[in-house]
Amino acid sequence: MDKKGKGISQLAFLLGPGVITAATVLGPGSITVSSKSGALMEYSVLWAVVIAGIFMATFTRMAARIGCLNDDSLLNIVRTKQHPVLAVVVGLSVFLIAGGFQTGNNIGVGLAMDAMFGGGIMLWAPVFTIIALLFIWISRDFYKLLEKVMMTLVVIMIVAFIANVFMAGPSVGKIALGLVPSQPKIWGLVIAISATSFSIAAAAYQAYLVQGKGWSAAFLKKAQRDATIGIVILCGLAALIMITSAAVLAPRGIGVKSAVDMAIQLEPLLGPLAKWLFLFGLLAASFSSFISNAVLGGMFLSDGFGLGKSLNDISVKVFTTVLLLFSTTLAVILKTNPIEVLVVAQASTILGGPLVAIVLLLLGNNKDVLQEHTNKPVTNVIAVLAILWISYLSYNQLMAFIG
Repeated sequence: MDKKGKGISQLAFLLGPGVITAATVLGPGSITVSSKSGALMEYSVLWAVVIAGIFMATFTRMAARIGCLNDDSLLNIVRTKQHPVLAVVVGLSVFLIAGGFQTGNNIGVGLAMDAMFGGGIMLWAPVFTIIALLFIWISRDFYKLLEKVMMTLVVIMIVAFIANVFMAGPSVGKIALGLVPSQPKIWGLVIAISATSFSIAAAAYQAYLVQGKGWSAAFLKKAQRDATIGIVILCGLAALIMITSAAVLAPRGIGVKSAVDMAIQLEPLLGPLAKWLFLFGLLAASFSSFISNAVLGGMFLSDGFGLGKSLNDISVKVFTTVLLLFSTTLAVILKTNPIEVLVVAQASTILGGPLVAIVLLLLGNNKDVLQEHTNKPVTNVIAVLAILWISYLSYNQLMAFIG
């Protein structure tokens, strides 16, 4: 094989299920929460991103093993190995988690389009929902082409942030201190960081993605490497945005109340062009996860009821449509600051996390499911710590909602 052929093969390796998972999670919520955290708390909560990344990688690798070593879908395994009711409850939990993320996607699309063309979230969220519904029910080919264009814009924004961080000149010493866990000034943002970087629903989705890729036991090591690569990309970008925001926005006292505020991060590199590149990137990040996240929720709920697990199944399309319409309605009717709503929407996704994590952990230790590839002791220790962490965050988020 020539060098060009090898390069194409290596690129094909990188663009596996792990990167799809990262693209599903990487939406306006991740960008907004990371920007707001850096602006308000500077480098002090970088540790939360690192912890979330470790937890996310652990469960994503676990789900990848389950998918590679079984022909049945994840929730069908739950139905047969554990209990049918549990499969329904997990499916509903993931559906609600996806709904929280989808509300954020609607707000992100609305913020970007409003900043560029006006019209507000009330206009653009329904417009993009209609487009998504057309793609789901009529044609997926055009979406694949459009998704490639949008993902290219996301990649451009990532490259811009990497270049920009050198121009911004962040404090290396403060970055090092930010990696040490400490009491945060704003717990709500830490919850949102954990929800966006450690999405247990997206981790579980990996089991379906590797099966859709056709990966079996022979691809087990590759699937786990791929899962790790995807999570490193996801959390690396979140940390990079937080560092950039801390270096550029915090010294100016910019608290991130709009998409244009976030765009200021890129001014050291791009000057007046920063606004447009950032807004296009925010739009791309929103749209790249717009349909895939909705399908994730619809697919889990459908599979939880044992009705179907692929986009070709009518039940998946119906539940996906319900999720899209519900999240769009929620994004439109909420009248408070859209940036604040987006942060709360992301934080709310943590509530269903503990149950899904516990189910994955039990499957990860079931020899009937994973044969000799059950969890190693260190994996179980990290997974238990992750469950305790998201349970604690879920409790805090629930108390915040109640009180």
